[in-house]
Amino acid sequence: MRVHIDKTFDKRLLSRYDLSLKIGNDLAIANVSKTKSNIHIALAEIPFEKREIETVFDTANFIQALKACPFKISKQYEKVFISISNTLFSVVPKALFDIKSKHLYVKLNSNTKESYDFKFQILEKEGIVICFALPKKLNLWIQKVFPSAKITHELHVVIQSVLRDFYSLSEDRVIINLNKEYFDIIFLTKGKLKFVNSFIFSEKEDLLYYILFVFEQLDINPNLIEVFLIGNIKKGGEEHQLLFQYIKNLHFGYRNKNIKTSGSLNDVPNHDFYTVFNQKLCV
Repeated sequence: MRVHIDKTFDKRLLSRYDLSLKIGNDLAIANVSKTKSNIHIALAEIPFEKREIETVFDTANFIQALKACPFKISKQYEKVFISISNTLFSVVPKALFDIKSKHLYVKLNSNTKESYDFKFQILEKEGIVICFALPKKLNLWIQKVFPSAKITHELHVVIQSVLRDFYSLSEDRVIINLNKEYFDIIFLTKGKLKFVNSFIFSEKEDLLYYILFVFEQLDINPNLIEVFLIGNIKKGGEEHQLLFQYIKNLHFGYRNKNIKTSGSLNDVPNHDFYTVFNQKLCV
C-alpha cells in the first residue's frame, strides 16, 4: 500500500474535505483534498483480492479493504467523486446514441453479466458517449454510503484531462494511461480526439505490442510522434525502458498547474495518480 498523508490532515475535519475514490478490479485509490483550497493532502492505494473470474467484481473484499485505509472512508466528506476503472465500456458517436441501448453498446465490446448496472456520459464537445458497466452490488453500496457522489468512468476523466493538459494545434500526440492490468491509449491530432481504446496486458511485451499495433493501424510513425506516459509506470522501470527502445519521443506526463499538493504528496511523480488528482476537475 502506497500512502502519502500531509501533517495538516485532521480526521476530525472530514466535513471540510472532499474525497476522490478510484475503484478498479482489485485496487482502490483514495484521495482527500481540502474543499475550499483544493489542496490535496492525503493519498492511499488500497489493494484487495479479486475473484478468480476476473469479470466478477468482489464487492465484499473491496468494502473490507477500505477499512485498512489509513484515513477514514465515510459519508462525512463534503463532496465525493468516484471513478470506475475497468475495460467494461464502449465509446459511441453521440449522433448514433440511443439511451435504451446503453447496455448493448457495452456488451458488444465486453463480457458482462446480469450483475451489472449500465451508465453513460456524454462528451458534448467531442461528440461521443461513454457507456460503461458498474457492478450492481458496488452501485448499491455507493448509493447507500455516498448517495450524492459524482460517479464517472475513468476514461471520461482521462479524455477530459489530456485534451486540456496536452492540447496542441501544431503537434500530434499520443497519451498512454497505465493501470495495473490494462492501459488506455489516446491519439490527439490538431488538438482534437482522433482515437481512444483500452487494452488488457500482463507482460511488458504485450504493452509494447498493442501500442505498436495501434500505431500501425493509425499510420503513426513511432520515430516522430510525441508520446506521454501517465499513471502506473515507473521511470527507469522495465516497461519504460522497453518502450523507450521503440518510441523516440517518449516523455512522462505532467500534472495540471491547478492541482496543488502538500507535504509528502509533493514527492509523488507528476505523471503518477494522474486521473485521481483530476477527478474533481472532470465532473
